[in-house]
Amino acid sequence: MKNQKPLLIHVLAIIVAFLPLTQLTARQKVPITFNKYHGYTGTVDYLKKVAAAHPDITELIQIGTSALGRPIYVLAISNMKNGTTIDKHVKLENMRAENVKNVPPMKTHMGKPGHYISGATHGNEYTANELCLYIIDKLVSGYGDDKDITSLVDRVAFYICPIDNPDGVFNSVEMGIPQRSNSMYRDKNLEGTPVPNGLIPQFRYKHAEGEFVIDDADPRLMVRLRPNETTTKQRYRVITEYRDDAGNLRKGQLPSEGIDVNRNYPEGWWTEEGKPGGQGHYPTSSPEAHAIAEFFMNYRNILNANFYHTSGGFTYRPMGTAPNTAMHETDIAYYDFVMGRKYIEILGEQVPEEWLNPGRLEEFKASHRERGANKYVQARGYEFPYFWKSSYNERTDQRYGYGMVIDWLHAQQGIYALTTELWNPAKDIPGLKVEEGPERQLNLQRALLRHQDEKYNGSLFVKWKPFKHPEHGEGEIGGWRSIYSSNNAWPGEPLLYVCENHWKFELYRAGLLPDIRISQASARVIHTGTAGEPAVSYEGNIITLTKGKGAGRYRLVEVTATIENAGALPTQMARGTTLTNLREDVVWLVTDRKNVDFIEGSAWRRIGVLGGTTVVPGVIRGGNNKSEVKWMIGVKGDVPLKIVVTSQKGGTAVQELTIK
Repeated sequence: MKNQKPLLIHVLAIIVAFLPLTQLTARQKVPITFNKYHGYTGTVDYLKKVAAAHPDITELIQIGTSALGRPIYVLAISNMKNGTTIDKHVKLENMRAENVKNVPPMKTHMGKPGHYISGATHGNEYTANELCLYIIDKLVSGYGDDKDITSLVDRVAFYICPIDNPDGVFNSVEMGIPQRSNSMYRDKNLEGTPVPNGLIPQFRYKHAEGEFVIDDADPRLMVRLRPNETTTKQRYRVITEYRDDAGNLRKGQLPSEGIDVNRNYPEGWWTEEGKPGGQGHYPTSSPEAHAIAEFFMNYRNILNANFYHTSGGFTYRPMGTAPNTAMHETDIAYYDFVMGRKYIEILGEQVPEEWLNPGRLEEFKASHRERGANKYVQARGYEFPYFWKSSYNERTDQRYGYGMVIDWLHAQQGIYALTTELWNPAKDIPGLKVEEGPERQLNLQRALLRHQDEKYNGSLFVKWKPFKHPEHGEGEIGGWRSIYSSNNAWPGEPLLYVCENHWKFELYRAGLLPDIRISQASARVIHTGTAGEPAVSYEGNIITLTKGKGAGRYRLVEVTATIENAGALPTQMARGTTLTNLREDVVWLVTDRKNVDFIEGSAWRRIGVLGGTTVVPGVIRGGNNKSEVKWMIGVKGDVPLKIVVTSQKGGTAVQELTIK
């Protein structure tokens, strides 16, 4: 547009130092505040500084690159000096040929239960990015000072990917053009083309068939007419400055067409008719989805995940591509009665009566049958509250979408996965007063304008100014700055309010993870004799010591151990061990095989899935969270004995034994 320079200079001159700041503390080695959005550039800078400042508890991992080549980072946060992995105790049996790269050793944090958090799958939803940075700061600054945070960072591996879609965030924040998708089909030569940086987001002009009228109460607002609504007021059309009337990007602007990364995963990517229903030519065809999927395939220790989006102020749990009946009832119970209940309590909202009284669930089911609720509500026993639900449309029996990441993680990777839609301005701006009534949404916009007038000195909204458009003639430019539109939490107090609530939720969920322990272990001599001597009896079984063919002394040793899961969640989801590449928990007796005979019990033994400690009356009975194991071995000489428990998603525990 022409004639923008005076207004641009005016807006750029506004100083936003009045925005509330995060309270800096002495614990922060890398200070961070939330009085502005960090964007892709600021986020990467912060991640690198945190990794450099906290080498003992962080590892910065580049998991891939975006369509335009920007690195995608995951910050691992865990005590890097404790813990262990199975490959440190049991060697790979079949090494590859000489000069062929073998399987890389596991990182220490891969032997701990994993908790994954990510943001900005959609580039224009950067509130989620800020939340990830907030959580990172809480974890690294609290370690060594806050006992709960320290305990979690010691035993859990946090994996935080602040930006799933680097190009979308860069163009939305740094460039000022909201971009939901990735940049798959972008002409790379256009990168860096000057754009208005979101300072003057809209142009309004009079039009006989316009869809908008000016609000009587606050002439800064444009009110969209309902379909077929008649009015005697002057009609207007409103367009964004980088698009034409048809919604197409203007020549010379950066195109935003691309793949919706959250529609590019394998689960439910095809429609029932056999036609591709997801974006992209095949699942994980976008480099962003490919990188994230590959990360999860490599880091099998992850049991919890949350992909943060905006907006709405609620959480989706699986499934969206299939109905409730596709899920195991035990997993549903962990989602709803444990995680969902806590989430709603943190938000300060009313928890469903059924969740408060799970022992009466059959009674509630009968009540829903009597009132003719849909079949899914009848079977489950409760309606979803607004703040916690699945995206599947149970009323019309239609799926919400296709190829969504949390459905893939739940159904194919055995992960308790969530999508949280951050930011409900009516609830997340402390002190905001919105008049009730039939015009509540319009009243909300009026209240938001008043609030930004009072708290932000009016800087989030550009006042309408006369402007002559090269195509549409006389009109005005102004409106909400795109970066502060209703899709994202405003910097300062509102953003901090959102971040603090969801930090509490992630802290709670991480605390639910399995906690594998060897609570008892012993190795005692049952009999001492010469190899090849007559058989001895042990618990009714006849045992012959054969090792050494009669040479040397042997001890018959009984090894026992109790393996326990002290965590709230089981070590796998209900159907977890039936999924490809997932397995039961295993316990090893590691020793010198040359001088030990395994008489009863093999070197390694499956112990199934260890249940969690959570019990919800009438819903979750609680699984068996303990397993007793026993070996009978013949031992020649002094040999090392070590019990190693390896749980894919519950962690690895080790205990050395002395024969007594």
